Amino acid sequence: MTNQKTGRAGFTIVELLIVIVVIAILAAITVVAYNGIQGRANDSRRLEDIKSIAKALELYKVNTGSYPNVVSTQDGLGNYISSGWETSTNGTTATDFLAALRTSGVASSVPLDPKNGGNATNTTPSRFSTSYEYFYYKYAAGTSGCNIARGDFYVLGITRMEIRLLPARVIHRVLDSRVAAAIG
Repeated sequence: MTNQKTGRAGFTIVELLIVIVVIAILAAITVVAYNGIQGRANDSRRLEDIKSIAKALELYKVNTGSYPNVVSTQDGLGNYISSGWETSTNGTTATDFLAALRTSGVASSVPLDPKNGGNATNTTPSRFSTSYEYFYYKYAAGTSGCNIARGDFYVLGITRMEIRLLPARVIHRVLDSRVAAAIG
């Protein structure tokens, strides 16, 4: 550290480079850790949102006798882009997702995905979706091979998670509230 010719104290270039590299490594680790925490927080919020929407759907059914009808998602030009599904985004902006829950007084607001966006030309839910959105579809009693005696049922789900390496989370709710299955 002491230069013998001039007698001044200082750091060599090698010492400075080592310090810079160590700081850069610590900064990279911090950024990666922060991104993971944010993604996990968003995923936890998504799961809590779906639980609260499912509760609101059940309350709506108790109040009205059936689940709300689907309002197919449209783009800004009025074109249907979700193949009959109601989704929380039209790809560029938020939709009035499950407005029936809000307008009936069952919920003051319906939660939306934290990122809530995706492909504006196709927001149809799929396990290969690149969109971040919630989706809903109501089936009539007896459709898709279900027992007609159980009544109407719905599919409510999340198209994409950030951290969890699982396919889209889908919650099937059937008329009989004891019958619920999570499909992953």
